[in-house]
Amino acid sequence: MIYALEERIGRPELFVGRKKELEFFLEWINGIKMKKSMSTALLARRKMGKTAILERLFNIIFFKNDGVIPFYYEIKETKMWALSFYQSFFLTFIYQYIAFKSRKTEYLDTDNIDFSKAIEIAQKEGLDYLVGFIEGASHAYREENVDALWELTREAPKKIASRQKEFIVQMIDEFQFLETMIYRDKECKNLADKIAGGYLSTAESKFAPLLVSGSWVGWLMNMLMKLLPSRFRYYPLENMPQDEAFEMVYKYSQFFNVPVTEETAYLTTQIAEGSPFYISSIFRSGYEKKDLTTIEGLSKTLEFETLDNRGIIKYTWMEYIKSALPRINDKNAKRIVLYLCKHRDREVTRKELQDELKLDMPDTDLELKLEALVKSDIIAQGQTAFDYRGVSDNIFDKVFRGVYQKEIEQFDVKEIKKEYDRSFNTLKRRYRRLQGKYNYQKGYFAEYLIVDRLRVHADEDNEFLKSITRNLPCDFNFSRYSSAWKYNRSPENSHSFNIDIFARAEDPGDYSLIGEVKCRDVRKFSKEEVDGFLVKFEKLKAYENLERALGFIFSRSGFTQEAENYCKEKGIAYSEDQGWLENS
Repeated sequence: MIYALEERIGRPELFVGRKKELEFFLEWINGIKMKKSMSTALLARRKMGKTAILERLFNIIFFKNDGVIPFYYEIKETKMWALSFYQSFFLTFIYQYIAFKSRKTEYLDTDNIDFSKAIEIAQKEGLDYLVGFIEGASHAYREENVDALWELTREAPKKIASRQKEFIVQMIDEFQFLETMIYRDKECKNLADKIAGGYLSTAESKFAPLLVSGSWVGWLMNMLMKLLPSRFRYYPLENMPQDEAFEMVYKYSQFFNVPVTEETAYLTTQIAEGSPFYISSIFRSGYEKKDLTTIEGLSKTLEFETLDNRGIIKYTWMEYIKSALPRINDKNAKRIVLYLCKHRDREVTRKELQDELKLDMPDTDLELKLEALVKSDIIAQGQTAFDYRGVSDNIFDKVFRGVYQKEIEQFDVKEIKKEYDRSFNTLKRRYRRLQGKYNYQKGYFAEYLIVDRLRVHADEDNEFLKSITRNLPCDFNFSRYSSAWKYNRSPENSHSFNIDIFARAEDPGDYSLIGEVKCRDVRKFSKEEVDGFLVKFEKLKAYENLERALGFIFSRSGFTQEAENYCKEKGIAYSEDQGWLENS
C-alpha cells in the first residue's frame, strides 16, 4: 500500500492490531456510498491510538480510490486566530481533495499553501468547479470576515460532495479544541466559542459525514451533547485484545532492540491490560537500567514509568490530573479521586462519598466537582447521573496515589513498589498454570525469535541455518535483510491476510524470505496447511513485487509425510529444528 499521508506512528509496520476497529470503520466508510453512515465520535484518552487509526484510514481510503474521498485535519492544542485557523482548515481540505482527484500525493504537503496557489493547481488539474469556492474563501479572508469564512470552510466538503455527486469522509482529530483554542481576535483574547455548534446541520450530511475524535473524552462528550445533540454516535476505543497485545510487545521489542522472554512478554501484556500506550511506554522508557528479560527488570521499569517524574506514563497522566485540580482547587477533590481509586471495581453514589468522606458541602457543589473530574477523565460517570467510578486502570491508580496519597493519609510510596511485586508474583503463577495451553502465545514468541535472528544474525549464521533447514535452493544463502517483520495485510481490501515472517533481502539478487511458523505441541503441519500458505505466499510476492522469494515453514511438531513431499514439489523450505529458536 502507498502511504500518501505520513503517519506519526513512524514506520508503517509499527501499526499493530486494531483489526476490529479498522473493519468497523471501513464498513462505516463503505456505507457512506449508500448514504447510511451517521457522523461518529471516536473516544479514548491520549496515546490510545486514535490518531494512528485516523491516519491509517486516510491512507487506506486514498489507496483504495473506491468512491469516498478522505479529508483529515488535526486541531492543535495551540491558541489560533479564527481567521488563520479557518484558512488552514479550508486549504488543507482543498489540497487533500485535489491530491485525491489527481492521484498526486505531492499536494498533501501543505506547508506553503495559499488561496492563489490553490486556484492555480485546481485549474491545472481540471477541477475548475473548485475555483468559485476558493475565491469566496479568499475574499472573506482578505476582508477578515470571520463568520463568513467559517461558514464557507465548514460547508465546503458537504457542498462540493453534493454538487459533484461524490462522497467525502471528514476526519477531524481533537475536535474538542474547537471550543477552547480558536479566538475571534488576532491577540487571542476573545474565544470564538460555540463554533462547534455550527456543525448542527453539517453533521447530518449523508454526502460528507464526520468522524471526529477527542483525547479528553468527558469534555468532548459534554460538548457534543450540549452543542450537537443527537448528531453523533459514539465509538469508545478500548484496549487491545490479548493476541494483538502480544504482537505489539514482540514487534516493539524488535524495533526498539529491547529483548523480552516469553514470560516477560506475557507479564507485560497482563500488567498493561492491553493498553497500547502502556506497552509503548515500557519499551520507550528512559529508565537507564531497563531490562525486560527479567521480572525484576520489568517491575523496576514500570516503577520508573509510574513514579518517576521522567516517566512517560506519569507525565501523561499528570497532564489530565493538573487540568482538573486547578478548576476544583481543594483537598476534597483529591480525597474523592483516591476513594474512587480504592473502590474502582464498583460504582459509588454521591451520597456514599458525602457520608464516607464527611464532605462539608451541598450536594449541588459536590455534583459540580464530580462533573469537572469526569470532563477531565480523572473519574468516570456511572450508569446514572448519581453514580461515579474510578478509572478502571491499575496503573493510573498507582500514579495518582504516588503523587497525592501521602498528603491525604499516612502512606509510604514504597508500598506501591511492593504492590507491583505482588502483582507480578500473581501473574507469574498464572503464567505457569497457562504455560502450554495457548499455542498462539508460543507461536508469537517463536515468530519473534526467528524474525529477530533473521533481522540481526542471518548472514553470520548462514551456514548453521542452512544446516537445519531442508529443501533450500542450491544457490540460496541467508543474507542481510533490509527489514524483517510479521506482515499484516490490513483490511484495506477484501484480500486481507497475515504472514508470520517477511524478510526483504537488502540485495535484490538475494532471496527474500516469506515464512509460516507453527509452535504446536503435537499436531504436525499438513499438506492442506502448506496449500493455504502457498496462497498467501503468492499474494505477498505479487503485492510486494518480489522477483526472488523463498517460502519457508517452521513447525515445532514436524510435518506429515504428505506435507514434506508437497513442500519438495512446490519448492518450499521447511524445518522443525529447535536451533531456529535458540539464541545465536
